[in-house]
Formats: sequence, structure tokens, C-alpha cells
Amino acid sequence: MKIARTILAAGCMMLTIGMTATASQNMDHYQEVGINIPVVEEMENTQGLYLPYPVGAIDDERHVYAMLFVYAAMPQEDALRVMYTEESSEEEVEALEEAQCFFGVLLATDEDFETVQTVCEETLSGSVELDYEKAQEVGSADGYTFFYLPWTGSEAYTSSIGGEYAEELRKLEQAVPGALENAEFYAPVDAVKGMKGQKLSFTTTDLDGNTVTSEELFSQNKITMVNCWGVWCPNCVDEMEELADMHTRLQEKGCGIVGLEWEREPTEETYQLARDSMEEWGTNYLNALMPEEVNDHLEAFPTTFFVDQTGTVLEMPIVGAAVDQYESTLESLLEGAESTPETESEAVLSGAAVYHVNVSDEEGPVEEVAIQFCDDTTCRFSETDENGVASFEVPGGKEYEVHVIEVPDGYQEDDTVYHTEDGSNEVNIRLKK
Repeated sequence: MKIARTILAAGCMMLTIGMTATASQNMDHYQEVGINIPVVEEMENTQGLYLPYPVGAIDDERHVYAMLFVYAAMPQEDALRVMYTEESSEEEVEALEEAQCFFGVLLATDEDFETVQTVCEETLSGSVELDYEKAQEVGSADGYTFFYLPWTGSEAYTSSIGGEYAEELRKLEQAVPGALENAEFYAPVDAVKGMKGQKLSFTTTDLDGNTVTSEELFSQNKITMVNCWGVWCPNCVDEMEELADMHTRLQEKGCGIVGLEWEREPTEETYQLARDSMEEWGTNYLNALMPEEVNDHLEAFPTTFFVDQTGTVLEMPIVGAAVDQYESTLESLLEGAESTPETESEAVLSGAAVYHVNVSDEEGPVEEVAIQFCDDTTCRFSETDENGVASFEVPGGKEYEVHVIEVPDGYQEDDTVYHTEDGSNEVNIRLKK
């Protein structure tokens, strides 16, 4: 399975370069992996898409963190438009997938390299084929060792794209390891988790240009729900009308919503679109421009968190659109109890159940089948192992939709929508060749 399909299917759960990397004068910062990378000439103003994508933890238990170095042999502006606009056609998405590769991976771990290889084979196999024999130790800090691994498909890929794109990729393949050897290293930081308990203090402006402070935004409510969004984010847009209704209900309880908007292209035209859209949605709560003090913590959009009157974050942020979860979390906070949002992928799932999707053909199990496992708000992705099984740890007591996203070569595509059934944690799928 190509990770691009997972990334694109997740929509705006992924960040752009400008959001992921906070560039200083000559460094790009990726705290999810624990590295500040020098910006060298080959990384700037590329013709194709060059995208360092910090995945973060690929195995919490064994402390392995990953960053993928992505290249796509197509104009960068076209690739970014396909990745981050809702209007992209299926043909454009497929074209991007065909044009892209993952030419290397940076791994951070406090375990030995044998463990790292095991984790990568379990989580990245079939998506990023790595050359473990050419693994290069590029740095260490705070008990973590950092490795760079090139991919095995470079020669075939560069031959297939040819021309200026091939030459540009070859230069990146040489430049990135060198830049990593001169990087700054530190222990990976989960910025979103780290928000809980922090007191936010900032000054920004509303969408009409009026100065507002965090104290003004938060002191008026017992609890304020802060929704971080952007007009480019379809998942954000889809919940806006419901948030207006929710704000009306919250006001009766002395609570409310504040929106913080971040735009990839912060122009007057963009903000006018936001103002016009909010009028159409019936947005009835204040929205302000995203302050850097909050944006530095974010890994995906929408992200929603709750603060008290002092601006202290009361609970783990909720990553992803989840209107029902917003309201239940707020109710729990008003009652003085903490609840762990089920949409936060790193959180401990309350009442979790493990579902197994079993994929086979006439001869037996089929591995490397990409599976999407969805409820009303969140989709999770996994790939079948050598036993033909993809497993999902999710809240129990729900019905989930199961989709086959990608099959190995030689198999027919399967567009069937499968469902979990009461009393069973198994979903069985039979593929045809």
C-alpha cells in the first residue's frame, strides 16, 4: 500500500510544509521526531514536490518515531493543490500517487536497531521499502539515536520519471543525509499531548482586524471550546453549521466556542472567503487568527481543546471532526470529571475492543491489503499481515464500516462496504484474482 493513499484519504489530518515546519533563518523544526534540519540549497525552490513529512510515533510502546522524505515528479504547486483542496478529482489523486515516492526515512528511537527494523517491517512494509543494510546513524541526543535509511527503489523510479525530475531527486537523495548529519537533535515531543495543563496566553486579531487577547476570549465563559480550523480543510468546514448550533446550547450553560483560523495562503481574499462562509454557515461565535503560541502545538486540523477562564487547557485535545465528542467532553468537564477523547489517536481508549479484519482468497490469507476502518467521525488505516489480518483497537459498542482501499497486484478491486456485526469482532473478506 502507498502511504500517499492513507495521507490523502485522511484529508486535512495532515499538515503542509509551512504548518509542520516552523522555519527559522536556516533550520526547519520537526519536534514530532526531535530534529531541526538545516535548509540546504537542494531543498529550496524544487520543481517537483519535496516534502519532509513527520509521522511522529509509529510505535509508542517501543519508542520509534519516523519522518518520511517524500518526492513527487510533478509540479509542486499541482501536488500541493491535489493534497490540500477538496475539489481534487480521483484522477488527480491517482496521478499524484503514481508520481510520488518515499526516498528515505529518518527514525528516532531509544531502542536498538534490531527493534527499529522490526517496527518498520510491521508498520511501513509495503509502503516504504527500506535498505536496512545502508542504514546510517546521523546523530544522538537525550538517549535517542537517529538513523537515516534510503529506499530500495531509487534506480527504477528515477529511470521511470527521467529528465529534470530524476536529476532533482538524485540531488535530494545526496543532500538530505548530509543535512541530517549537521542537524540539531533532541527527544521527540508530542506537542498535542503536551497542551493539557498548559496556560495559553496570546494576542491576535479577529477576522475584522480588531485586537483580541486570550484573556478576553476565555474569561467570559466557565469553559471555552477552542476549535482550530481553516477554509482549506474539508473536515473543518463540514462541522461548522453544527458548531453554530452547539454554541447556542453551550451559552445556556455559561460556556461557548471560539474559533482560531489558520490559512495556508493568508491573503485578504482568503479571509474574505472565510467571512462569507461563516455568514453562510450561521457562525455565531468569535473567530480570530491563529496565534503562533497555539499553532506550534498543532499536528492536524481540525484540532479542538477546552480551556477554563484562565486559559488553562483542561483535557487532551481532540484531533479530527467530532461534534458529539466535543459536547460529551464538555459535559464531563462541567461535572468535574476527566474524559479521554476517543478521537485522539494516542489516547487510551475507554471500553476499547479489538476488531480483526480477515482477508483471504481461494488459497488462503492475503497480506498487504490496505484496510480502512471507519465510524461516523474517524477513519483508521491498517494493512493485513502475513496471516491476512488487519487489527484495529477502537471503542466498543459501535458499528464500523470496513473498506478495502488497495489490493496487491493480481487481485480484483473490492468496492464492497462491509460492516461489523453485534456480537462479533471479526470481519471476513474474500478477494478474487
